[in-house]
Amino acid sequence: MGVANLAQATLDSGTGAITGVVADITRELGRRAGVPMTITPLPTAAAVPEAVRTDAADIGFVAPNPERTGVVRYSQTYLLVQQSALVRTDSPLHSVRELDRLGQVIGINTDDSVGVWLQERLTAARLRATTDYTLRDAVQWLQDGTVVAFAGGRQRLTSGTQNVRGLRLLDDNFYGVPQTIAVPLGRRDRLQLVNAALGELRANGFLADSVARSGVEGLTVAPVDTPSR
Repeated sequence: MGVANLAQATLDSGTGAITGVVADITRELGRRAGVPMTITPLPTAAAVPEAVRTDAADIGFVAPNPERTGVVRYSQTYLLVQQSALVRTDSPLHSVRELDRLGQVIGINTDDSVGVWLQERLTAARLRATTDYTLRDAVQWLQDGTVVAFAGGRQRLTSGTQNVRGLRLLDDNFYGVPQTIAVPLGRRDRLQLVNAALGELRANGFLADSVARSGVEGLTVAPVDTPSR
């Protein structure tokens, strides 16, 4: 199994143990199938469907972005990773609805899902992108006023700036990035099994309990009728 999104799984650098929603689902799927499961962190989201496509992984946990269509099959959406924005503590902004204004610049990470979403929807504000996912640029830009806000996943923004003073996360969200399980194109049977399991895990409270145990900021169980892309 391949995964790149640490909003869903956390790797303990000391022990190598992987915990979180992805780990819980993976182990439950393995238990149901009666087979051992190995969780393999991958460096980028794009690497996950590629690992599934080449049979390096049986399944992969990833957001179904449009550029990955036709590479693998995606399950139903089971989780939403909420996207918001960081601002300075002294900022007059309090909602993501206040960001799309003339003269305002919003920072994003290159190729981040929320950046693509904003590019398609902003009518007045401008975007400034950085390839720096460590959030050093984000902090610097906010501190010096280059941007009025920096958009991203709530978990990543929170954990990446927890030791930085003078910043706060807006209370609301732009939207939730859908999370799905990818399977090889030719394995409709596997997709059916995965979808059936996810349906049961949503209905019996397994997913909600897993999200609560993870303690990760900005994770919500997707409604039953949330489609994948």
